[in-house]
Amino acid sequence: MQPISDVLPDVLNLWKNVLPSMLLGCFLGNLFQNTVLLQRLGRVMHPLARLGRLPAGCATSLTLCLADRIAGYAMLAELKNNGVVKTREVVITFLVSAIPTGLYFTIFFFGPAVVASLGYHTGGMYLAIYLSTNLMVGTAGLLLGRLILLRPGQVREGSTQIQEAVHTSWRDKLVTAVRRTIPAFCRLAAVFMPVTFLASILLHTELVKQVLRQVEPILSYMGLPGPMLFVITTGVLSMIAAVGTLGPILQAGLVTPAEAVTTLLVTSVLHYLYEFWSHGLPTNVSIFGPKLGMEVSLAALLVRELATFLAVGTVVLLV
Repeated sequence: MQPISDVLPDVLNLWKNVLPSMLLGCFLGNLFQNTVLLQRLGRVMHPLARLGRLPAGCATSLTLCLADRIAGYAMLAELKNNGVVKTREVVITFLVSAIPTGLYFTIFFFGPAVVASLGYHTGGMYLAIYLSTNLMVGTAGLLLGRLILLRPGQVREGSTQIQEAVHTSWRDKLVTAVRRTIPAFCRLAAVFMPVTFLASILLHTELVKQVLRQVEPILSYMGLPGPMLFVITTGVLSMIAAVGTLGPILQAGLVTPAEAVTTLLVTSVLHYLYEFWSHGLPTNVSIFGPKLGMEVSLAALLVRELATFLAVGTVVLLV
């Protein structure tokens, strides 16, 4: 019973934050399918989507990711279920979404905490690298889209039907969207809630502690000072907590700005693995289904980890 009581507050907070976004995304996906408004709402991200040869539905999902990534993903899943977008376009859009979601997270959540704890110079340096890794993930998606998706002007199967506006009143569209949204959302919640609960319990067992014990040799190899072990251990569960822990150590002069940035990048590598199992994979499986959810989760994890490793190597070589 003790592990359950330990993880329950965090799990309830996760459900409170994610489930409303899922509901919103399902509703928008059902409301805007096959309408002119779908294309209009995607104008903000239309240039980015066009670079990756993505259709209007994907552009709209990317635009929504600027405000709420879970709602954007849920909307994308509904558009896929309704035949507006295809599987390959979902995977590519998920990678490209690293650009708008990275911007939103940095501006409204991560950025203020980093600057307040590490100062403008060190904090700005780390944020620039963080945004660069997100840009690399998004760019990988754009390149993949240009390689495997149809070129502009080519007709894909079902495109005529997709681009036709449905000539019904908005009242009827709202009623239809609500009717479709409720069962779709229930299916998502029925997977998301138990999976995230079980994953949270498993990740608070001895397994995580054993993984963290393997971090110390990495620190020694990279020449990072001992206090950084505490920062990395804290940051596996929360990057915000890692930044808060690192602030006093940096201000006390126990580490250099370069060591601080390197530590946060190493922490990110481990944090992405933890986030993959605790939140990312369960959420994506519940939204996109087991097969597609696994595909988008693994694709994003592999590209993001590769981008972070490149950033770590660059900092270590240059400093």
